[in-house]
Amino acid sequence: ELDQLGLDWGAEAERPATAAAAATSGEPPGFSAWSPALLGLAAAGVAAGFGVLVLRRQGRLTHEFFEATEVAAQREKELAAEREIGDLKSRFVSTVSHEFRTPLGVTMSAVELLRHYEEQLPKEERAQLFEDIFGATRNMAELMEQVLVLGRVDAGKLAYKPAPLHLEALCAKLSDELLSATNRKCPIEFAAQNDLSGARADESLLRLALTNLLSNGVKYSADGGTVEFAARREGRHAVFQIRDHGIGIPAADLPQLFEAFHRGGNAAHIAGTGLGLVIVKRCVELHGGMIEVASEEGKGTTFSVRVPAW
Repeated sequence: ELDQLGLDWGAEAERPATAAAAATSGEPPGFSAWSPALLGLAAAGVAAGFGVLVLRRQGRLTHEFFEATEVAAQREKELAAEREIGDLKSRFVSTVSHEFRTPLGVTMSAVELLRHYEEQLPKEERAQLFEDIFGATRNMAELMEQVLVLGRVDAGKLAYKPAPLHLEALCAKLSDELLSATNRKCPIEFAAQNDLSGARADESLLRLALTNLLSNGVKYSADGGTVEFAARREGRHAVFQIRDHGIGIPAADLPQLFEAFHRGGNAAHIAGTGLGLVIVKRCVELHGGMIEVASEEGKGTTFSVRVPAW
């Protein structure tokens, strides 16, 4: 094999010739024979060097690509947030202006009638005008209260502060308060389904959540329609269920149910702000709980609130 490659330097006969050739060329013995292999190694080294440079360049480009992708994704999120804020502002202005315009118009009309015709108006009509003024003022106060509460929640000023709480007594009290506030439009049937003693919860958060749910149950029910209110203990959780038999929620509106200022398509004729359920959800989440809804348009709605209380 060495003969075929011309590398049989071990042959005594060739050594003088090889030495003479090396002396003549000035190269060390065997250099001419090894030069193709050395050149091949040099070429491989150069190729490897270029390969390393290419890989490094490709690595930098890949890193820059991922960075650019992350920046683009972040920018897209920011733009989506800006669009959401813009849409929220538009809905806020539209809702608040409408909800204020109506009661203000009622109040101004009633006041004008009383100013000019108080003596000529029958007692019953005067009483009705005063009732209209009172109702309109109360609606505006409720709207402002909801906006302020939502602002406090978003600003982190409404914190979860648990304390010993008699849940059954609280629920019974809320039922009585709603009956009075709604002029007994709908009966509220409360039932404690098992022992609720020994609970620890935040009364103010529960009051906000349950009051809004009960108020909605009455608001979206026909006069005289029963609102069922139940509370029970399941392990370490308190479960509250409010069920009405009112207009229900269209299926298309359920995904946006807990968005600020969003209202069901079938509720346009009923006064409201679209803030109540947002406040409910925030209060329940501050409690570390969850809320579920089941509804069918025209047949009623059931809200279930589950919060840790033991």
